[in-house]
Amino acid sequence: MSPERTPLGVVATFAILCLLCGLAATPTPAAAQSASVVVTNATHTPTTPSAGDTFEVSATIRNEAGADGPFRVREVAVQVPGRGPAGYSSAGDLGTLSPGSSMQVTLTATVDEPGWHQLRVLVYGQTLTGRAVQVTYPVTVRVVDQQRPQLDLDFEDGVVGAESDVDVTVANGLTDSIRNVRVELAGDGVRVDRPGRVRSALAAESEANYTFGVTPERAGDRQLTARLTYTDATGEQRAVTERFRYVVEPLESEVRLDVATVRGETPAVEVTVVNLGNAPLEDVAVTGESGEASLSTTLLDRVDSRTSETVRLNVTDLAAVGTELTVRADYEVGGERRETTREVGGAFVPGRVDLTGIDVTGTNDGTVRITGTASNVGTTGVQAVTVRVASTDSVTPANPGKEYFVGSIAASDFSSFTVNARLDGGNRTTIPLEVTYLVDGEERTRTVRATYDPPETPSGGGSGFPLVGVGVVLVVAVAGVFLWRRRRAA
Repeated sequence: MSPERTPLGVVATFAILCLLCGLAATPTPAAAQSASVVVTNATHTPTTPSAGDTFEVSATIRNEAGADGPFRVREVAVQVPGRGPAGYSSAGDLGTLSPGSSMQVTLTATVDEPGWHQLRVLVYGQTLTGRAVQVTYPVTVRVVDQQRPQLDLDFEDGVVGAESDVDVTVANGLTDSIRNVRVELAGDGVRVDRPGRVRSALAAESEANYTFGVTPERAGDRQLTARLTYTDATGEQRAVTERFRYVVEPLESEVRLDVATVRGETPAVEVTVVNLGNAPLEDVAVTGESGEASLSTTLLDRVDSRTSETVRLNVTDLAAVGTELTVRADYEVGGERRETTREVGGAFVPGRVDLTGIDVTGTNDGTVRITGTASNVGTTGVQAVTVRVASTDSVTPANPGKEYFVGSIAASDFSSFTVNARLDGGNRTTIPLEVTYLVDGEERTRTVRATYDPPETPSGGGSGFPLVGVGVVLVVAVAGVFLWRRRRAA
């Protein structure tokens, strides 16, 4: 019996397969380069992330030793299907892999729903010949439905260049404590002072608060990102990330200096620093200059935006304060040192009382009544103002109203008074009025003189008879005429 013969169709098929295998064994340079770039491994931490938590995906990319040349890694990404743009994180311009070398890239991912999910690691690059290459590697992740600590931020809108506080609260609502706690704060176009804080442990059902100094560098709609990493009771390292909208305004700085009057027992100048801008003033130094007087310098740590602070500048010699006073505030705002000055002319006259609008009138009992206004022509208040009639050879204070207690008179204000006096003689008389008052704790006295002109006595005709005598003569004459007519009629 002859040996079994192989069918011709089978031989032909085998020959074709061998030919195809031979062709596959000698790839073109581009195909060989593409096949030489691989993802050798991809892991994720923790191994079972919780829904909504941020976890890390690490991938190792290798350019095989037999590659024809270097491979430039333009971008590596992790894609979570079903999350759209929010499920895509990437890193770019990672360098070049020479044949036989590798690199590890770590990216973050978040899955919102529990269950099994397949993520993809994507590598985009370019061969020596300029050919674009994409490599895909699947990563299977089991996501569990588990409670996690909560992150909350408390902050106000930012201002470019001005540091403000951002308060971060970590609330551990788990039934177990968490360990190796680390809180980080970052922002888009934002500089954070000491961006990472650590804590050994946070007990169950408790919270921790952290304050971060944040300085925006650009205006606009920005984002703050808070990240919490910790080790749970099972030993797994987990992470929670929350993002918050952060509005940053351009810097607006306007400072006004309100200069008040000298007050108190010791001479002083009150200066109110009014911050009309949207950023706080820090390290404020307020001082003044005037004539031969020496004014102190007062420091303020901070004046918040749209608020004011008042300081006192002591004056060594109030009398030496000239008619021009310069008040200066030096401060830092938005990271820059600035200065605001104000020139005040003729505003620093200590309280002084003048008696004005004086009127003197006679009365039926032989006394005169003096009325007028006690006016404070200074720029500080005066107290215990009293107006009285001073005695002379021709003037005696009269009751009621020998003196009048006015009380306090504010700067540039006035109050009326009334006093009485008795005058000796009917000629023109000068009445001295004495006013005493307290200013800056010192008693002062001034004397103002009022003049009284008595009304003139009416006089008769050329005969020089007194008016009373003329009246008597007229009465006698009328009576005589009446009697004469009566006798004649009889």
